[in-house]
Amino acid sequence: MSNQTVAIGCKLPNGFFMQVGDISHVIKGYNSSIVIGGHGITEDVPADLWAAWLKENKDRDLVKNGFVFAHSNKKDVKAEASEKTKAKSGTEPLEQPKNDEVK
Repeated sequence: MSNQTVAIGCKLPNGFFMQVGDISHVIKGYNSSIVIGGHGITEDVPADLWAAWLKENKDRDLVKNGFVFAHSNKKDVKAEASEKTKAKSGTEPLEQPKNDEVK
């Protein structure tokens, strides 16, 4: 494995457990990490692990809909997360009624 790393943006609340073979890494969601644009940001993920996981999971909705993405530069991950602020994954918290709407 190389020493290169990536930063990953994830629009799931609890993130997920990324595993390929015997190698794994916890990808943080927006409930447990730095949050930008509704995306949890996980830094220092081995680039080889990301590439292998992405190859195995390229057809999953999580990937195809852009709810998980990576860049070698964390500035680029933060920029993409900000651009995707309005993207809805279906896992967002429900809007709570305002006090005057509660009966």
